[in-house]
Amino acid sequence: MLTRPESSHIRPSDLPFSSSPLHQIIELRRKQIHQLFSLVPMAILASIINGGLVAFILMEVIPSTVVSWWIIGIVGINIFWSGLVLAYRRVSKPLLHPSRWMSLFVAGNSASGLIWGMAGIALYPSSSPSHQMFLALVLGGMAAGSTAIHAAYFPAFLAYSLPTTLPLTYQFFAQGDPPHQAVGIMGFTFLAVITVTAYRNFSMIKNTLTLEKENFELITQLKQAHSKAERFNRSLSKEIKNRIEIEKELLHHKDHLESLVGIRTADLQKSEARYRMVVEKISDVIWVMDLEGSKFSYISPSLERLLGYSGHTLDTISPDTILMPASMVTLKEAIKQERAHHESHPHEPNRSFLLVLEHQHHNGSSAWAEVRGSLLLDKHNRPIGITGVTRDVTERKKTEEEKQRLEAQLLRSQKLESVGNLAGGIAHDFNNFLTTILGNITLTKQILPSSKQPQAYLERAERAALHAKHLTHQLLTFSKGGDPIKQTVDLHELIKESSDLALSGSSLLCQTWADPNLWTIEADPGQINQVLQNLLMNAIHAMPQGGSITIRAENLQLSDPDIRSPLPLPTGPYVKVTITDEGIGIAEDHLPKIFEPYFTTKSAGQGLGLASTYAIMKKHAGHVAVESHVGRGTTFTLYFPASPRATPSPKPLNLDIRQGQGKILVMDDEESIRMMAGEMLSHCGYEVKMAKDGEEALALYQQAMDSHTPFLLVILDLTVPGKLGGMGTLARLRQLDPQVKALVSSGYSNDPIMANYASHGFVGVITKPYSLIELSNMVHQRLWRQAPLASGQTPSDPSGQMSSFSPSSH
Repeated sequence: MLTRPESSHIRPSDLPFSSSPLHQIIELRRKQIHQLFSLVPMAILASIINGGLVAFILMEVIPSTVVSWWIIGIVGINIFWSGLVLAYRRVSKPLLHPSRWMSLFVAGNSASGLIWGMAGIALYPSSSPSHQMFLALVLGGMAAGSTAIHAAYFPAFLAYSLPTTLPLTYQFFAQGDPPHQAVGIMGFTFLAVITVTAYRNFSMIKNTLTLEKENFELITQLKQAHSKAERFNRSLSKEIKNRIEIEKELLHHKDHLESLVGIRTADLQKSEARYRMVVEKISDVIWVMDLEGSKFSYISPSLERLLGYSGHTLDTISPDTILMPASMVTLKEAIKQERAHHESHPHEPNRSFLLVLEHQHHNGSSAWAEVRGSLLLDKHNRPIGITGVTRDVTERKKTEEEKQRLEAQLLRSQKLESVGNLAGGIAHDFNNFLTTILGNITLTKQILPSSKQPQAYLERAERAALHAKHLTHQLLTFSKGGDPIKQTVDLHELIKESSDLALSGSSLLCQTWADPNLWTIEADPGQINQVLQNLLMNAIHAMPQGGSITIRAENLQLSDPDIRSPLPLPTGPYVKVTITDEGIGIAEDHLPKIFEPYFTTKSAGQGLGLASTYAIMKKHAGHVAVESHVGRGTTFTLYFPASPRATPSPKPLNLDIRQGQGKILVMDDEESIRMMAGEMLSHCGYEVKMAKDGEEALALYQQAMDSHTPFLLVILDLTVPGKLGGMGTLARLRQLDPQVKALVSSGYSNDPIMANYASHGFVGVITKPYSLIELSNMVHQRLWRQAPLASGQTPSDPSGQMSSFSPSSH
C-alpha cells in the first residue's frame, strides 16, 4: 500500500531564533554597543588633538594652571576610555549583560561631556572675542562630531553634547550684550539642529540594525526551508520510483489515479484564476491585437482606469476607438516596421517597440500613454498578432511641456535683457548729446533778444529736445538703469495732475475716485507720472470716437484673509490703482507681448510705453496687471508698496534763473557738456573752471586753495571711462578740504550713488540732460539757501527745497 510523504510545512517552532520582543531588544543593544565601541578610538584621537589645540591657543589668555588642570582631565578621561575599550574587546561575545555596558558607556560620555563643558566655564576668555569664537568652534565641532560617533544610541549623544555645549552657551548669554546674546541664540539653534540630526541618524541606524537582524534570520529560515524542501523532494523521488516499479500491479487503482488528475486540473484552474486576477488588478493595460492593428483579441479591464471604458464595452473597443488619428497612423507604421524587420531577422529575440501615443478618453478628453509592444509568435516563430502594455504618462507629458515652456520663457527673458542693455547704452550716450543740445537752446533763449521769431524757433527746438529726453528716459527705465530717486508721494495728487495733463484738449470724460484716507507711497514722482501718462495715452488712443476713463485708488492689505488673487508680491500694505477705459480692447494673442520692448500695434508707436511701465513698477517693488476684452475695454491695475504713516514731500516751486557769484569747478569727460555747463554758469554770474577728469579737477582745486580763492561748489560727472570718476574724485577732494560741496551728475541712475547721493557725501544730484533754469536753481539752493545735506538725508527731507530735477519744460 502506498504512503504519502510527510508534509514539508515549516512551523515557527522549528526555527532556532526567538522572536520575542525582549530577545530582539537585547540583540539590538549588542549591535549598538559594538558600533559605539568601534568608534571610540576615533573619538579619543579627536579629543586629544582638539584638547591640545584648545590648551595651546587659550594658554595666551587663560592662566596656565587652569589650562593644565583641564588638560589633565582630558587625558584622564581618555585613559579611562582606552581601558574601557580594551575591557570590551576582551570580554566574551555575545555580551551577557548589554544594558550594563550601555549604562557604563553613557556614564563615560557624561563625564567626557562635563570635562569638555568645563572648558566653556574655566577656559572662557571673557576679554577676547576671537578666542571665544575659537572655543565655540571647537566645542561645536566636538558636539557635531558626536552626531556621527554616537549615532547608534541617542541617549549617548545627549549625555555628551548637552554638558559640552550648554555651559558655553550660558556664558554667551551671561555677557549681556546683543552680539553675545545673538551668538548664544545661534548656539541653541546649532544644538537643536545637531540634536535633530543625531536623532534622525539614530533612527536610521536603529532601523538598519533591526533590518539586518531580520534579514539574517529570514535567510536562515529560508535555508532551513530549502533543506526541508530538498528532503521532501528526495522522498517524493523515491516514492515516484516505487510507483513506477509497481505500476503494472496497480491497474486496479485506476479510479484513484483519475482522482489525482482531477486534483491537478483544479490546481491549474486556480493558477489561471490567480494570473487573471493579477492582470486585471495592475494599473497598466495589457492587450493583444491582430497583425493589422485593427481589433483587439484581448484587453485588460484596467483600461477603465486609464480611459474610462467600462467592462461591458471592452469587447467592442478597437484601436481606432481609443487612439487619436495621428497616433493610429504612428502605431500602424510601427507594426509594419516590426513585421518587416522580423522577416529579415526572424531569430532576433526579445525585440519590442516603444511609442508615446495620444489616446481619447471616454469623456472626450485626451490622455498620453507609453505603449510598448512586440510581435506574438507561434511555435514555428511566425507572427500571429501583437501584444503589449500601455502605461499612463499624461502627468509626465505635462511636466515635460511645462519644462519646455519655462525654458522658452528663460530664453525670452535673456533676449529682453540683451535688448535692454543695448537700449540703455544707446540712450545713455544720447543723453549726453541731449544735455549739450538742451542746455545750449535754453542758454540761447536767454542771450538772444526777445524777438518773437527766433524765440519761437528755439521753443520749438526745446520742445523737441524735451520729447527726445522723455524718450531716452523710457529707454533708460526699460534697461538696467533708471533706479528711482524716491520720496514720499501723495498718489491721489499725482493721479489728478497726470490725468489733467494727459487729457487736456481731449473730449474724453475722466472719473477719478480715491480712498479718503489713501496711504502715501515711497516713489520717484517723475517715473510714476511716466507710468500714468503711458497708461492714459494708451486709453486715449483706444477710444478715437470718445468715451470715459475711470481711475480708482484704494488701500489694500495683502495679508487680509479675503485676498485670493495669486499676486507675485509679499504681504503688506499696498495702494491699488485701476485705470479702466471703454476702448477697443487688446486681442488675446497680444496680451502676453504688450510689456515687451518695441511691441506695438500703432502705426506711429514706439513700443516702449508699456515696457518702461513694467520696468518702473518692478524697480518700485510693485506690480502691473492687465485684463482686456476686445470691444469692451481694458483695465490696468497697479500695486504700489504703501507707507501708511509717512507724509508727502513738499512740491517743487515754479523756478526762474537764479544769479550768483563765486568760483565753481565743473568736471566732465565730454567737452561739449563742459563748455555748455561753463557758459550756463558764467551767464548766471559765476566764475567757472573746467576739468576733463578727476586728476585735473584735483589739481585745479589744489591751485585754488593755494591761491586763497577756493571753489564754492564742484560739479562732478559720476563716470569717466578709464579715468578717475566722480566718487573717487570726491573722496580725494575731502582729503584736501573736508568742507567741500559737490553735486553729482549723470545721464542715468544705474548706480546707487544717484539714488542715495547724500550717504556718499554729495550735497545734491542733477540728472542729464538739464536746462539753464534747473542748473541755476540747483547751484543757488546748495550755495545760498540750505546747508549741505547730512548723511542719509534724502531729497524729500522737509527743507522746503528740491535737491533733484526731473524732466520738465519751462
